Amino acid sequence: MRNKKRIREPGVAGTFYPSEPSRIKEMINGAMEAEKKLAASTAIEGKITGGILPHAGMVYCARQIVNFFMQLAASRQYAEGDVTVVIVHPNHSGSGPELSTDGHDLWETPLGCIKVDSEFENSLDLAVSPEAQMDEHSAEVLVPYLQYFLGEGFRIVSVNMLVQNPANALLVAEKVFRASMENRRELLFIASSDFSHFLDPVSGRALDDLVLQRIIDRDSRGVYEVVRRHNISVCGYGPVMALMEYALLLSAKYSVKLLRRGHSGEVSPSNRVVNYNSLLFSTP
Repeated sequence: MRNKKRIREPGVAGTFYPSEPSRIKEMINGAMEAEKKLAASTAIEGKITGGILPHAGMVYCARQIVNFFMQLAASRQYAEGDVTVVIVHPNHSGSGPELSTDGHDLWETPLGCIKVDSEFENSLDLAVSPEAQMDEHSAEVLVPYLQYFLGEGFRIVSVNMLVQNPANALLVAEKVFRASMENRRELLFIASSDFSHFLDPVSGRALDDLVLQRIIDRDSRGVYEVVRRHNISVCGYGPVMALMEYALLLSAKYSVKLLRRGHSGEVSPSNRVVNYNSLLFSTP
């Protein structure tokens, strides 16, 4: 049963991203200025259907994230904002069901409130757990970027993955695909994930390469196997697999483009860094 008229208030505004609207826009504008040459040189073919984006603090990973949204803006696909954005993300708190939606009607950030696509959410037929979303940052931090680039017309649905495995990834993909067909939605699928955590930059990049190659090869099961075999600290590998399975349902010829790599040590010098990668998925 949905919780009517329920607003998910911002949980990490002022920490993961600024609490002042002007400062959010200033940081995104700065990241866009820094990335405009790379973004302009990146060729994207087909329809943009999703992406893998990090969920760290804006100061650390805005440049990776804006690369994706600059491609989306250039495509003019969702220029009117008439799209449902499904954000599939990990669960850092350990609370809630294996898979859940959040049951809110609106999500609030300093940039305003965004509607939840409740019809779409209900048709997913997943457990509803506002508690699982309460202290979870990995979807929230992406919402200000969506507001900046898509305006006011879009709606969101968050899917919280506590248990990340191939079966749940496929289940999420199938449910999202089926709901998009039933509800006739334009859909953008975002998988929220940081990559290797707290390693030196060389070691972290080498481990990331193992995962990235499986993603680019469109080998969903391979992502799971390499993460488990090498104990790679990709926190959202379940959402990544779900996006891959969803893209496969759209087209066996889907494409993946690695847009931007980086790590926290580029901002705060350290030999123990967290890696951030952004990737774009498209279909012919």
